[in-house]
Amino acid sequence: MSAAVPSASPARSSRWADTCYAALRLAGWLATSVAIVAALWVLFFVMLGEFTFAGAVLHLENFAARYVAADPERRAAFEAQFWIASGVLLLVVGVLRRHALRDLFPQDEETADGQV
Repeated sequence: MSAAVPSASPARSSRWADTCYAALRLAGWLATSVAIVAALWVLFFVMLGEFTFAGAVLHLENFAARYVAADPERRAAFEAQFWIASGVLLLVVGVLRRHALRDLFPQDEETADGQV
């Protein structure tokens, strides 16, 4: 017979599990939101190419050629504009997807007399 090994208290273990769950849930939500922003950029170039693969690739090629030919100041300005636009898109996507995080945080509903 072996003696039982004392383990962490159930409350501490539960908090650790809840923290891991919340972190994984937030990481998944963020990864999905970033993927949606990337898909929106792809959709933008597909729209520029009149919803054809050849048109989208031609616009990307034109875009890449102009980026490579630009001087460093213009490249830095473009990169700043790109990241600002991507951040704004991420904020918009985050607001539209906020419902996916609603059940992450428990909400106690109180009645009019203050009881839970």
